[in-house]
Amino acid sequence: MPGGHDADNSTNWAIQARTRLALRRAEKPATKAGQIRALWPDVEAALAVGQNVKSICRWLEDDAGITLGVTSLTSYISRIRRNEAANRSSGATVKQCVHADTKSTLEFQPARTSKPIPVTDHLHEVLGTNGSSTKRLFAKNF
Repeated sequence: MPGGHDADNSTNWAIQARTRLALRRAEKPATKAGQIRALWPDVEAALAVGQNVKSICRWLEDDAGITLGVTSLTSYISRIRRNEAANRSSGATVKQCVHADTKSTLEFQPARTSKPIPVTDHLHEVLGTNGSSTKRLFAKNF
């Protein structure tokens, strides 16, 4: 049956692509910044228990093949921490959802506010009902 194989491929392509992408995530990142981000939980844990940056630099070189100086690692650490702080303060979260059929999607959940934000029509207030009061617009706002 000549078309049967193509029909099977069209239904499984997403599963196959996700599997290949998952395998690629395990590869070593191309940039030093990406490598440090990939190892960040371990670097952060070492810092939390009092290890110094110089020791961590040596371990990264010996164990992960990442050669960088203390100043560079300190810069990467600062960037990652600033990025994490910015993500925390934004109030939005991104949640990873994995479904039974191995679909993986990102779901954006905006921050919840205690009260609704009022929506007003300031343009209507400034311009009036006919929209021709440009003088009032500039007189009122400048």
